Amino acid sequence: MSDRDERPKRTFLFGPFRLSSSKRILSEGDRVVRLGSKAIEILIALVERAGELISKRELIEIAWPNTFVVEANLTVQVAALRRALGEDETANQYIVNSPGRGYRFVAPIKVLEEESPEADLLVPRKHNLPAQLTRLIGRAEALDSIKRKLADGRLVSIVGPPGIGKTSTALRAAETALPQFRDGVWLVDLGSITNESLIPSALASALPIDVRSSDILSGIVAALRYKNLLLVFDNCEHLIDGAAAAIAALLRGGNEIKVLTTSREPLRIQGEQVCRLPPLDVPPPGANLSLKGALTYPAVQLFVERAAAIVNNFELNDTSAAFAAQICRGLDGNPLAIELTAARVDAFSVKGLAARLKDRMSLLADTHRGTSSRHRTIATAIEWSYQLLSERERYILRCLGVFAGSFTLEAAVAVIPATEDDSATILADLVCKSLLSVDVGTEGVRFRLLEITRAFALAKLIEKAERNELASRLASCLAEMFRKCADGPSRVETLRDAVLELDNVRGILNWAFSASGQDGAGVALAAAAVPVWLENSLLTECIGWTTKAIDALEPSVESERSEMILKAALGLAVMFTEGMTSQSRDALNRAIELAGHLRDQQWELRARLGLVLFMHRRGDFKGALEGTKRIEKLVADVGEPTALAMLKSVKSASLYFNAEYPSALNLAREAHAYFRTHASPSQVGRWGLNHSVYAQCVMTGVHWCEGRFDQTLSACLSAHSEAEETGNPTSICQALSWCGCAMFLRLEELDLAGAAIRRMRQVAEDNDIQSYLFSAIGFEGRLLFLKGEFEQAERHLREAISKLSDARYENASLPFLGRLGVLLAADGRPEEAVLASAESLERIRAAEALWLLPDALRIHGTTLLSLEGTKSESAESHFREAITISRHQGSLGWELWAVEALAEMLRQQGRNKEASAELERTLGKFVEGFETVPFRRAKTMLDKLRGTAASEERGQPIPRESTRF
Repeated sequence: MSDRDERPKRTFLFGPFRLSSSKRILSEGDRVVRLGSKAIEILIALVERAGELISKRELIEIAWPNTFVVEANLTVQVAALRRALGEDETANQYIVNSPGRGYRFVAPIKVLEEESPEADLLVPRKHNLPAQLTRLIGRAEALDSIKRKLADGRLVSIVGPPGIGKTSTALRAAETALPQFRDGVWLVDLGSITNESLIPSALASALPIDVRSSDILSGIVAALRYKNLLLVFDNCEHLIDGAAAAIAALLRGGNEIKVLTTSREPLRIQGEQVCRLPPLDVPPPGANLSLKGALTYPAVQLFVERAAAIVNNFELNDTSAAFAAQICRGLDGNPLAIELTAARVDAFSVKGLAARLKDRMSLLADTHRGTSSRHRTIATAIEWSYQLLSERERYILRCLGVFAGSFTLEAAVAVIPATEDDSATILADLVCKSLLSVDVGTEGVRFRLLEITRAFALAKLIEKAERNELASRLASCLAEMFRKCADGPSRVETLRDAVLELDNVRGILNWAFSASGQDGAGVALAAAAVPVWLENSLLTECIGWTTKAIDALEPSVESERSEMILKAALGLAVMFTEGMTSQSRDALNRAIELAGHLRDQQWELRARLGLVLFMHRRGDFKGALEGTKRIEKLVADVGEPTALAMLKSVKSASLYFNAEYPSALNLAREAHAYFRTHASPSQVGRWGLNHSVYAQCVMTGVHWCEGRFDQTLSACLSAHSEAEETGNPTSICQALSWCGCAMFLRLEELDLAGAAIRRMRQVAEDNDIQSYLFSAIGFEGRLLFLKGEFEQAERHLREAISKLSDARYENASLPFLGRLGVLLAADGRPEEAVLASAESLERIRAAEALWLLPDALRIHGTTLLSLEGTKSESAESHFREAITISRHQGSLGWELWAVEALAEMLRQQGRNKEASAELERTLGKFVEGFETVPFRRAKTMLDKLRGTAASEERGQPIPRESTRF
């Protein structure tokens, strides 16, 4: 047991705070103060030894046991603590610093030996809001207004100039609203997005959903249709039209969605309520205010609180209060400008700041007259603070401008060229000076520049002609980070966490593929980012960047590896979004060619498996089987058990489609057994499907074909359960399509079929999975036919056939075409019926889809019977061919259907003895499934042909006769 676990369970009370040492929760009243794991450990250590000086080295050992970290990490964490505790006039009444030695907790505390049960109630709701480490000052009225507007409407826009505090106000309003939204509150930061087309990707990255569609926004709208949540769109102004369109679509799509935005201008869409955020109140000019009077103004309160966070024992007096008021007036009450200015009070005093600020503003006002006064205020504050930095500090701030999003300390240190100075320490200093923000999360600390500060730093970087070097270093850093994620032992978790770096990836790729960028750096980064895009299902974005990278490739031996990766990713992404197109096939084939040339067996295996999946979907079953044979040697050479299991799963499907049922079943069982004991969620991200569910689908299909109807039903339910456990929409739809809709209809379990169809359609619609949506529509058409609703059934079937054919999804469209023929025959339109069934049979023969061939023959025989009458020799010929092929394949399920159709035809011709013999021969092969509807109906027909009434004597209901569909 660790020392941490051996601590007594106590609660500490100090000021307005309650700290639980066992639950590691800091709360202020009813609100949980969110702190990272390191910060909470440091706070507990300080509070447990209140009044005692604890050395920096000891605190580092407590927060980072058995790990070497630089002292700057501790500085950052203590700064975060001070900000989090800054709910009163000064944070320094809690933690004080002994320079060069350590820290001491100085506030009075009360210790409760027994934990308070109230802490159990403090459970954070679902959200991705960053921890707010400072008190929001002067915005109570605005927060009340936002609360009322959100209660009355669904869209509220917080509008104001740069630095006015729009983001801070929105985040505090969102945090307060957490209990009101069942499905959480989610922040979508558009600040790092430079193109409207990336808004859906940014939204998908922020939300806990899986979108697998070429139209990401439509997929998100569908996924959120029944969700009750609040979306916070931050920094909309530079993408105002795209943001407005996306938000309007979201609001139209879901009645329980509400949106809070921040922007410099309103969205101007229907239903928008605007909350204009004014500057903080400042003392009027010429007012002779005392300290008490000055502190009644929020701008002065903010100045004092931020200055106190920097300087121990900072106090404002009657004399300095006038200078503080002068500073706040000169900065127009702009919160960001006030914070930046207050951060320098340690160097110049309040009086010195007032004098220097006046001089600096006058200078910049002369040289920037073309901008608005409020923009000059922000530029003045940043420029002035920038000039007060040391040369090394200014250089590091410029370097940070290359990050388009948040970043880690390690990334910053890796990108900034090394000198004798400690970059990490300077980063900590920039945090203290309010030029760099800290996001403290459960996984660690990430830094970020505020949008306007980043724009300033980037402009300076470009001005100094330093951008290309820094961008190239960041590209290399990100590429190396992604390669380690993809090759590491916890690759799934790390690749999903790597989504935090995608803002930086987008920023670098935009630079790399620009006129002044470096194509080579962009190509290398895009290739390294492929696993991140695929693992997080950002397929449309993957297509966009890989296409740009491929276009930028220079023919060379060195570029072949990047091209191989990019082509493989492009082929997979296009296949799963746009369908089985020539672009997808050509990209996968090119990746295979390059992998063979480079002797890269891993990527050749990946590309070849992707190509086999392509062939399955396209209906090229012979090609798929040949493809699996070609990669068996590859798998043996690679020697990776997971690759072998994936091959078995894919090959079992190829064998199933080729009607080699015993072999297919053996391989599917082996693959399923492996994946049930070696679960890996990366199957979906890397290969587009869950191979464990895929193997179960094959097992279910084989059970039905071989006449094991009881096992078919059991396997269906098992596959459904496993797919639902994954929570992956594609896996759920796959199980419902193969094992639910299709098999329940074959077993004539119409209630179960109806439930499966509804569930499949719901999941497909919510996640915009077009292929499964159209398949669900087709299955619904089959069910409507069985209910006698021919008009609606025909409409559903024709829509499904058309849409699936457009996507070249032959494996799904061909069976529905045959069913359309059955419907037309039953509807008294035999000529149309024969045309439909003949086309289906011809295309199935051409594709060598042997798994469908017996049923296609039976269906065509049925339509010929409707056209030519009961003595149709061609109909009988097709029925007998279906029976012969079924028996050759060992497909007892298809044989039963064909024999029943033939027996009914023979009965109508008066050939009862012959019909009875055919039925008796087939039914005698069954060893289970005697209570299933298909078996009982066939048995009832046999009893009637024999002149018996066994079913009535047993008191069992006689299954109705129906057209096989």
